[in-house]
Amino acid sequence: MIKNIVFDFGGVLVQYDFVGFFAKILGSREQGEWFMQNVLPHSVNNEMDLEFHNFRYYIEQQQRLWPDYAEALDIFDKHYIDVFTCETEGIRDILLTLKARGYRILGLSNWSSRVYDVIDKFDIFNLIEDSLISKDVHQLKPNKDIYESFLNKFHVKADECVFIDDKPENIEGCKTVGMNGIVFKNSKQLKQELDKLLQSDI
Repeated sequence: MIKNIVFDFGGVLVQYDFVGFFAKILGSREQGEWFMQNVLPHSVNNEMDLEFHNFRYYIEQQQRLWPDYAEALDIFDKHYIDVFTCETEGIRDILLTLKARGYRILGLSNWSSRVYDVIDKFDIFNLIEDSLISKDVHQLKPNKDIYESFLNKFHVKADECVFIDDKPENIEGCKTVGMNGIVFKNSKQLKQELDKLLQSDI
């Protein structure tokens, strides 16, 4: 029996647009895409989310590597919250319905301490009872250890959880510890898949 519904944050509860943010700074979406592939690639975001050092440490590290983009990186640091554009359409109603039906609503996200900027901006996070963030345990999805840390922190059984994430690899990761998983595409699709899994209308 499913008792715990576990949500990723970025791309599920709230939406973001890194490329669009840097496109405004650099002049075009093409330049924004180049920036995200080279100056602030996925590997650097992973380092930030592991948080063995503070966020500013990684900004300064990239500034030394890419001095021509030092100003863009400073703008990113100072206006980080502007990357996050809106609450995901329809997700609030799903959370409210789940809570009303007695499900425990938890979070599991790869993020640095800057997650608190986003939590302060969007009150959708008030519907989450508690969460495990990668920076707290220095572990990342989709690696098995972060899911084990989640289960241990909340004293929950894997087969009583369903994890919702927009990245397929993170859903594959949760399944390695026995959790149920749904790849999030949009709220309508999520509702349909939860209806099937929970055997009731959401």
